[in-house]
Amino acid sequence: MHNDIAEILFTEEDLARRVGEIGAAITRDYADHADEGIVLVSVLRGAAIFMADLARQIDLPVIFA
Repeated sequence: MHNDIAEILFTEEDLARRVGEIGAAITRDYADHADEGIVLVSVLRGAAIFMADLARQIDLPVIFA
């Protein structure tokens, strides 16, 4: 399907697992501030997809900026 790709460094499953781990860590680390919410800021246009995936893994109120 992708003949121009020589090697896959990280699979989709690897990335999803790591995003889940990061989301769980953020939830744990900021649980005491849950009433304030967390602001996620996307610096690069291409980061919006990652930010959305990460926000779904955070079990706290999240605001996008």
